[in-house]
Amino acid sequence: MPSQGRGKVAITGATRKLPPFEQSLGAVLIGAKESVIAPLRALLREDRITEPQWRVLRVINDRGATDATGLAEVSLLRAPSVTRILKELEERKLIIREPDANDRRRTLVALSPEGREFVRATSRSMMHLLREYSTRFGPDRLERLADELRALSAAVKGIE
Repeated sequence: MPSQGRGKVAITGATRKLPPFEQSLGAVLIGAKESVIAPLRALLREDRITEPQWRVLRVINDRGATDATGLAEVSLLRAPSVTRILKELEERKLIIREPDANDRRRTLVALSPEGREFVRATSRSMMHLLREYSTRFGPDRLERLADELRALSAAVKGIE
């Protein structure tokens, strides 16, 4: 996305009109997200996996056996999408479903041995890209940005 220059993103009491779209907070965030995710998507495409499928596999890898509700929440996906993704991952034998030992009504999802190996191999490729992001932007600056984005999310949560 070509840069349209730096514009005011903040809307205050003195602001009289919306900024041009390309200078809006939403556009800046979407542009940054796409710049970060596009190279990751290309890498995942080589492994025939989508970015949302990768998010689900990462969450299961990070947390261990997890239920679909927890997967949706942590992977920032809607429950129906998680249901479809789990079906696809199970068909590829990357996950297994197992009953919760403490609550037989609940089903937990875990990585299969093939899924663990897939995550391990794909993570090595991901690390190369993530190191490049850190090198280009600066590790401290990247950490500050992530902190600020988390703070922004927390501050605007619940506004409707």
